Amino acid sequence: MSPDPLNKNCFLPANIGPHELAARGLSGGTQNGGMSHIQRIHLSVGQHYFRFCDSARFAADPMRAAAGPWWAEYEVFVKVKQAARRHGTIQRYANIIRSSRLAYAAKLYFAIPYEWGDCGALVIARLDDRLDAFKGRGLTAYLSGADPRDGGAKYAPIQDSSISQLYIPELHHHFAKAFTIIQKGATAGFA
Repeated sequence: MSPDPLNKNCFLPANIGPHELAARGLSGGTQNGGMSHIQRIHLSVGQHYFRFCDSARFAADPMRAAAGPWWAEYEVFVKVKQAARRHGTIQRYANIIRSSRLAYAAKLYFAIPYEWGDCGALVIARLDDRLDAFKGRGLTAYLSGADPRDGGAKYAPIQDSSISQLYIPELHHHFAKAFTIIQKGATAGFA
C-alpha cells in the first residue's frame, strides 16, 4: 500500500483547482450537476464503494465504465437500495420506463439524467490502496435535451442530508491498483 494517496497530485495547490471545479459541476464553466458542501476525505482502505454505470457503456467496456470518478459509500448505497425496495412510487415508475427500481432510485437520489447514463449497471469494489476524494451533496443537473426519456426536465436530487456523493479525481489512472472489483452487473440483480 502506498504511504500517500495514489491521486495525491490532484490535491496539491497547483493542481486542485480543476478537480475541485469538476466535483462542483463547474468544469464546463456553468454549474451543472456536481456537489455542494464539498470536503476532501481519505477513503478507507478495505471498505467497499459503489458506482452506478450506464449499461451500454458498461457492456462495451466494463473496466472503463467502472473507473469513472463518481462513487458512493456503503451507507449511502444501502439507503438508496432501501428506497428502491420500500417506495411504491419508485417501483411503479421504474416499471413504466422499463428500468430496475435500484437504477431509478439512484437516478433520483444522485440527480443523474438519462443523457448522462441509465444507472443500469453497478460495480462494487473494495479499496486496496489509498485514494482521496471530494465528498458532498448532489446539485441539480440541467439537460441539453439529448435523451427524450428525460422529458426536458431538470434533475434535482432528493433532498436528504444523509445522501452524499464521492468524486475521485483521476481514478481512471489508478483504478487497477486501487480497487478490486467484488461484484458487478445489472442493477436488477442487486435489488
